[in-house]
Amino acid sequence: MRVLIDTNILIYREDDRYVSPEISNLIKILSRTHTDVLLHPASLKDIHRDRNEERKRITLSKVKAYPILENAPLPGKDEDFFKKIGEPKRVNDETDNLILYSVYKNAVGFLITKNGGIHLKASRLGIADRVFYVEEAIEFFGKDLPSSEAVPKPFPLKKGFVSDLNPDDPLFDTLKQDYPEFDKWFTNIAREGRECYYNKRNNGTLGAIMIYKFEEEAIPSNPPQPSMKRLKIATLKVSHEGNKIGELLLKVAFGIAAKNHLSQVYLTHFTEDEDRLVHLITQFGFKQVGILPGNRGEGVFIKKLYPTDDDCKELTPLQISRDYYPSFYDGNNVNKFVVPIRPEYHRRLFTEYCDGVSRQLTFDESMGDFIVEGNTIKKAYLTRSKIRRLNEGDLVLFYRSQDIKAITSLGVIEEVHYALSNPEEITKIIGKRSVYSKSEIEAFPKPLTVILFRHHMNLKNPVKLSVLIESGILNGQPQTIQQIDDDKFSMIKKRGEINERFTIH
Repeated sequence: MRVLIDTNILIYREDDRYVSPEISNLIKILSRTHTDVLLHPASLKDIHRDRNEERKRITLSKVKAYPILENAPLPGKDEDFFKKIGEPKRVNDETDNLILYSVYKNAVGFLITKNGGIHLKASRLGIADRVFYVEEAIEFFGKDLPSSEAVPKPFPLKKGFVSDLNPDDPLFDTLKQDYPEFDKWFTNIAREGRECYYNKRNNGTLGAIMIYKFEEEAIPSNPPQPSMKRLKIATLKVSHEGNKIGELLLKVAFGIAAKNHLSQVYLTHFTEDEDRLVHLITQFGFKQVGILPGNRGEGVFIKKLYPTDDDCKELTPLQISRDYYPSFYDGNNVNKFVVPIRPEYHRRLFTEYCDGVSRQLTFDESMGDFIVEGNTIKKAYLTRSKIRRLNEGDLVLFYRSQDIKAITSLGVIEEVHYALSNPEEITKIIGKRSVYSKSEIEAFPKPLTVILFRHHMNLKNPVKLSVLIESGILNGQPQTIQQIDDDKFSMIKKRGEINERFTIH
């Protein structure tokens, strides 16, 4: 597997002369997993343009051990590429584009960079799952280390109170800069008993935090938003780039809103260029609807959980899934499939599901391993099924075999890749969604079909095999993926107690 590293990850902000501990750990993992690490020639040109001779010398000394990507593809006048990411506005943009183009054209499998602009462009190009921040790369490639060298799992996501937290934690530093009244605000909400979700890093500091509250009043933005019951995400901060904790926290917020019969979630945010938070939240349907009064330009972003008919007029089924998650389209324009999955893989993909009971809103991970990809929204599933009728927007109903023997979970397909036999190609397609190690993928019988999907919900009442047979939905235990018609899907909806409020026809 060939991986590009952006030279910006080798610059340690505390001291240019040293490589950060995270990078040292990453380089060790890449070496131990026999991953080919390359530099893009444009990165070297970028270093040579540095007018600070001492910094240039130090940086060049760090990169000299890495081979250069030969015959790197050039975008030239690739209209499709530039249509998605825009024309370069400065020299640094040209360098970023050249690096990203090598991933886009599959000259390498993955890219590791801390450049938020590159991550944003990767999302527009549809290759975001192949572009890693450092901690994402550590977790991804660390899956192939021997068990004795395994990368420590992140600490569990916990529900607690603001009063449990240290207001002097480094995670709050930027908030204090943006909000001079932070200390007073923090003290007040701690005394109110405000709830939150958080996780901690190995050193005891906060890794991520989401503080929320319920509101009913109007939002005094320009233009104003009418009064209604909403969930406000008062604070959403992630200190490290890996583990997809931000996506997981959004999933928790959507679950809280749905449980309390709220139709909107919102937050306010000071938007910056190449803003990582905006990049994250817009993937899950947040749209900027206004700006708060004053000179600071704080944007208001609202996420609707239930679309109106007008909202959906021009949207494809997949766009409905993305913009209005957890709502989804289940009309006759999409097919429905029952997908059998063995318990060991079900536990990884749907980690919040334990012994036939969904614990989606508690996230009490003391019951088992914390597998981040299994708790997030975007997932990947591998199957040997030879069916070729799966398409984006179609619904997949996961049937857990052997023990529970029931349909437990529902997802919406984003992409399908058929008849794959090359483990590197499979690993590349799955990217950061993967719950599988490279060695596991190599061991799977081939060819494989890769299904990239969004997990929308677990059924409130799992539909047991006996019910599926008695109702005529299935003839017996499914051994491979089976398509079902709309009438049978309607029976599953009813038996599984899927809330019709989440379905668009």
